[in-house]
Amino acid sequence: MPASARFLVAAVIALVVSGVRAEGWAPSLMLTAAWHDNVSNANASADRVGALQTSAALLLSERYSIARDDSLHVSARFAGDWWERYRALNGAAAGARVEWQHKLGLGALAPIVSVELAADAVTANEAGRRGTGKGVTLALRKRFNDLWRVALTQEFARHDARWAVFDRSGAETALEVGRDVTEFTRFALRVNYRKGDVLSYGTPPRPDLVALAPNRADVETFGRPMVAYSIDARTVGARASYISALNEQSAVILAYEWRDTERSPFHYVNHLVSLALSHQF
Repeated sequence: MPASARFLVAAVIALVVSGVRAEGWAPSLMLTAAWHDNVSNANASADRVGALQTSAALLLSERYSIARDDSLHVSARFAGDWWERYRALNGAAAGARVEWQHKLGLGALAPIVSVELAADAVTANEAGRRGTGKGVTLALRKRFNDLWRVALTQEFARHDARWAVFDRSGAETALEVGRDVTEFTRFALRVNYRKGDVLSYGTPPRPDLVALAPNRADVETFGRPMVAYSIDARTVGARASYISALNEQSAVILAYEWRDTERSPFHYVNHLVSLALSHQF
């Protein structure tokens, strides 16, 4: 593990302790195991790589009431990814979020609009991936009754890396509908559309990808010589999830996600299955 990643791990441990003791700050932890059938985002079957990703994300948040219908949410976020087979993908991030929420009316069913600003410092075993990330997310959330809720979000995000091929920018629109099945369980369905940079890997020669990708780099991320291509493409996706509360503080989340990415004649599909544990301290 690189020194920068060790520093982030130490910082997470220190902030967990201080966050638990701090009055008002509420730490939450998410642990996730996800299987990716095409982590290389490859359109050629011979280049498709499946792998298991484990990740952890710690969020320390505080809410400040600034008016009757307005609140400010300030958070510190620390996250890390671990790939057992492909260590080059291992990485960590530390950053902050500031979100303003405005309630459009009174009662639990009143819609809520929000704007969130995010910034992160990112480190990775593959040095070219290291850099900074930033984003803006606009959201509208509405609960219709005791069972149904909906959320519409628009995100603009950018990652500036050491190597241009790992730079990413994009805009994503998502709609999520959730239904409470029982007091302890919920189903949610999310659909999304994204336009922006994607990173794909292929075994050269690939003249079809060279024509689409001005930024390229020779890498051995997956244990063999390949070329990484940065391509401006569109992605449509859908995610179904089942959330079950274990108690008042913990829940498990089982999810399946499908993504379809295209920039003619380039095209690939991703399937992801994940299991997560969420705990509110």
